[in-house]
Amino acid sequence: MFKKFLAKLGKGAALVDLRFENRPYKAGETLNGEFMIQGGEVTQQINHLSVRFMMRVNTHRGEAVSRQVATVPISGPFSIEAKQERRFPFHYTIPTDLPLSRGSISYYFDTHLDIEGGIDRSDLDHVILAAPDRVQAIFHAVERLGFREKATSGKIDTYGQEFEFFPTQSFTGQIHELELRFANEPAGIRVWMEVDCRNGFQEIEAKTEFLAGNELLENEEKLTDFFNERISEVMANPQLFRQPFSYQSQFRGGKSHGIGGMVGGLAAGVLGGMLLSELMDGLDVDGMMEGAADAFGMEEDMLEDAGEDFGDFFDGGED
Repeated sequence: MFKKFLAKLGKGAALVDLRFENRPYKAGETLNGEFMIQGGEVTQQINHLSVRFMMRVNTHRGEAVSRQVATVPISGPFSIEAKQERRFPFHYTIPTDLPLSRGSISYYFDTHLDIEGGIDRSDLDHVILAAPDRVQAIFHAVERLGFREKATSGKIDTYGQEFEFFPTQSFTGQIHELELRFANEPAGIRVWMEVDCRNGFQEIEAKTEFLAGNELLENEEKLTDFFNERISEVMANPQLFRQPFSYQSQFRGGKSHGIGGMVGGLAAGVLGGMLLSELMDGLDVDGMMEGAADAFGMEEDMLEDAGEDFGDFFDGGED
């Protein structure tokens, strides 16, 4: 009787542990593991076992906020005897359009074991979300050209996630920054590239977009040459590459509609507009508005009036 009383208070109660291979997982990859339930000092009735996949972000104010990406039900009611071990398999396919893990963005699984008449048990397991192979091939290509990813790379906005690089070799003094966004397509990776070119005392933000085909992505040397050509082409005549990106032209009535398959495109839906606005404080929002205004031939102040509710793009609660 006393053991049952203690179990209800959590002492000597059943425990839960999610186990999977501790390594980075790529977007789109299926994570395989198992839940191990260890019985306590007495038999207990379990109402349900479930796990939530969570995104954690750090705002510019230094606050850490978590949002649920998905909930996976594992089991309904069952009994666990004293000292008994029970195992449940676990499989979860990571969405392809989540932001990749970077300094301000991380992920974890939050396991919940609902114990009838007692204190519920939980288990937190962190996981690193790495770039899928086709995107990683592009990262390697720009690194071979002497670019290094900035510590602040990986910022997110209503469109998706942006990756920032600085030159260390041949492009030093010519390029201030290289910015890339990606979208997954069946034929390859859609790339939006901004090159901040130095032109005397002036800096020009030159933009271009293109498709890196699947065959090209499988050849490291050709892919590196391809990006070298694209960057050099922009640098030669940066004034010719001033048009806004295609995803910016989808701005409608103060609402942004992301490109399907864009890396990080799920961020707005997961985080909600208010939190996303906080994360965007460090981004060039004025530049985004200017680009959208150019796309529609509108004055920027008119576009700002139309977009007063930009921060409420998605409904989402706060902690």
